[in-house]
Amino acid sequence: MSNNLSEEAWQNLELLPFCVLLYDANEDIFKVNSQAQDLFDLKDQSHFYKTDLSHITLTNHHSKKNLLIEELFFDYFTANNQCQFILSKQSSKLLLNVKFANLPNSNSIIIIDILNNNVDEQYDFDNIISNISTDLIDIQNDDVDKHINYALKAVGTVCNADRSYLFKFSEDGKTINNTHEWVNDGIKAFKDDLQNLLKSDLPYFFSSMARTHLFRVNDVTLLPIQAMSEKTIFQRQEIKSVLCIGLRYDKELVGFIGCDCVVQKRDWTDLDLIRLRLVGEMLANAFKNLNYKQELQQTQQQLINANQKLNKQVNTDGLTNIANRRCFDQTLKCEIKRCARNKEPISLIMCDIDFFKRYNDNYGHQLGDEVLKRVAKALHNICKREGDLAARFGGEEFAIVLPAVDTEHCQRFAVLIQEKIAELAIEHNFSTVSKYLTLSIGFYSFIPNHKTKPKEVITNADIALYNAKETGRNKIASF
Repeated sequence: MSNNLSEEAWQNLELLPFCVLLYDANEDIFKVNSQAQDLFDLKDQSHFYKTDLSHITLTNHHSKKNLLIEELFFDYFTANNQCQFILSKQSSKLLLNVKFANLPNSNSIIIIDILNNNVDEQYDFDNIISNISTDLIDIQNDDVDKHINYALKAVGTVCNADRSYLFKFSEDGKTINNTHEWVNDGIKAFKDDLQNLLKSDLPYFFSSMARTHLFRVNDVTLLPIQAMSEKTIFQRQEIKSVLCIGLRYDKELVGFIGCDCVVQKRDWTDLDLIRLRLVGEMLANAFKNLNYKQELQQTQQQLINANQKLNKQVNTDGLTNIANRRCFDQTLKCEIKRCARNKEPISLIMCDIDFFKRYNDNYGHQLGDEVLKRVAKALHNICKREGDLAARFGGEEFAIVLPAVDTEHCQRFAVLIQEKIAELAIEHNFSTVSKYLTLSIGFYSFIPNHKTKPKEVITNADIALYNAKETGRNKIASF
């Protein structure tokens, strides 16, 4: 202990007629009185370390979450310094009332009172139902199995069953599948054997389900002759008693939840029926909500896809499949503003296919369209950076927006354009500058400010393009 006062305090505390654990933060040790040592099967020693307590796990009575007992001393208790936990031992489950308090000299204490020496989950079905309901309210695809399994275990336990399960019908309604199953200790599971069962193989069962949404049998051996198929299956699985409740979506039977007793017969009570029906309705509502969410997500995704498709159509040139004039105008305007804020340069390239009218007149408009597509694709492929944009400006004229590119680098880019067009090797015997298709290129590079207008930028790049044409075509000119 950290000082004599604390040691004296512990000598008094350990005499309390409760289980007492004290944590000394200064020494990072625990003190445990004899009652607590017996409760947690600890050796009799003066103090303990965290590793000595690492095997002690408690289950929160309400949330069903597990935690180590040492965690109770570290930020677990907040507004409420009292909570109930379940301690599982080999022969029993103990319900514990745990109280926490801070003491002077960086000490804290936990006092434990044993409320019940043999806890059965039936004692608190209301809390269990509350937990199931909370879990299923906002159920998601990724945790649906966990919550269903918890619900089946809960209802199976409180109904004193040996097995509980969930079946769902196939989409065509002709077969059923055991989707989830809980079995008690020592009970054989049959989930894998109960897949794609034909409804026609269980006529008596499904006839009862269709009429009343209920199948309640206290003694399988007393089933009528009409239920011979059901009786055979039940006896093969060693089932002595069975209780099933139908699950419905919008009044349609889509599956069922059920419990079996294997070890001994059970006269199902009305309380069993109420509990199973309550859990079944919760599961049905959860599945309905999950389906609604999935349908909503699908609808939302369809809307997103439609909007993306519409946006692409609005901003894409129908012939060349690159950005159109509308997209170009919006992009240039935005990039001018962004570069002005960042005080970065921006470049605009205007390029025109040389003697394209002659090409069209002599090779035909169909080949002319193919040329436009190939040139557009080449220009688009050169624009590799995010923010670069190649667009069809109109007719045989194209424009390229290059944010954060100065005069020197724009000149290199223009040379690269000519190289890529030359690689296409598109024959043009009616050009006076080359036997292959060429481009005339003009560009304007500058650092914009808040007064810069897109129109003047286009005009300056267009003037440069005009100069490239006037000086012989297949040229690069800078404004």
